[in-house]
Amino acid sequence: MITKPIKTNIITGFLGVGKTTLIKQLLANKPTHEKWAVLVNEFGEIGIDGGLLHTQATAGITIKEVPGGCLCCAAGVPTQVAITQLIQQAKPDRLLIEPTGLGHPAEIVKLLQAEHFQHVIKVQTSLCLVDARKVSDERYNRHDIFVQQLQVADIVMANKAQYYVDQDKQALTGFMAQLNRADTPVIYNNSQLILPEHLQYIFTQLDTSTAQRNKQPSPTFKPKSMLSPGAEQWLLPSAPSTHTDDDLQQQLAQQGYVFKTNQGEGCVSYGWIIDSQRCFSFESFMQWLETVKGLKVLRLKAIVITLDGILTANMVDGNLSLDEHDDALDSRIEIISDKQLDADGLQQQLLDCIEVI
Repeated sequence: MITKPIKTNIITGFLGVGKTTLIKQLLANKPTHEKWAVLVNEFGEIGIDGGLLHTQATAGITIKEVPGGCLCCAAGVPTQVAITQLIQQAKPDRLLIEPTGLGHPAEIVKLLQAEHFQHVIKVQTSLCLVDARKVSDERYNRHDIFVQQLQVADIVMANKAQYYVDQDKQALTGFMAQLNRADTPVIYNNSQLILPEHLQYIFTQLDTSTAQRNKQPSPTFKPKSMLSPGAEQWLLPSAPSTHTDDDLQQQLAQQGYVFKTNQGEGCVSYGWIIDSQRCFSFESFMQWLETVKGLKVLRLKAIVITLDGILTANMVDGNLSLDEHDDALDSRIEIISDKQLDADGLQQQLLDCIEVI
């Protein structure tokens, strides 16, 4: 029984800007007496962010992942079902929602403020993470999702600020003014992790209600919904996955891996799940990553079981970062690109990285 509305925060940002890192830090510092829940949506079909957050799923924290398609679809049915299930399961004091970097956050806000959630959810401060270096790039500043994420934000965190030049900050300031959001607080974070002072500020602002969310800005341009020129010639709207968990497990048992793809908003995802009994050669996998890097993809992320341990990989704009991971039920690799790739060729090269034990 929900006795009072659940405090709910939306955390948005384009691909690879650091949303999962922020959520992990928020969870690690949550009040010990509170129960928190996290709803994560990914553009790709296989789901990786849930695994990256899994180590945070301790007492008082529940994480639910909705991979594939867009959590923010206009109909809102998948979102409504996922939120209802999560609330019933966790009965949280706070709900964090992380839409995919290719999702429409305004649809999430609209749904959460609908009548059927009126006495269940209390929408509070929304945060948008942004890389200010992208603001001058028309692939981003003319992209309707990138624009919408900044429009609905109550606080903007400009991440990776250690790499900015003065023009980057000026571009962000000017762009926010252009969106009628000049009064939105902007935090510049110049560390791989969220700095303690910024994290403390975010915690003090989580329960602040503002009127910004209800403003209707009028951009001086009409944003595009496609990242690549001509992409509409081959891209179809993303569709809900028709695969069940049982289907996935059966296919995994039969051939040792599962391949899934999704497309929409000018992008296409390629994802693989590899059975845990098949371990990767670290050196071979690193060579495969270099191949993918040469394709200039938008994003790559992975949790991979190697002979030397469990590896996480994150690639954004050709910059690759690696880390160790505590546990994994299987290996998961996903690529997001704004152009079609040779999926069969990439898959064969990836499977060749597996060592026979």
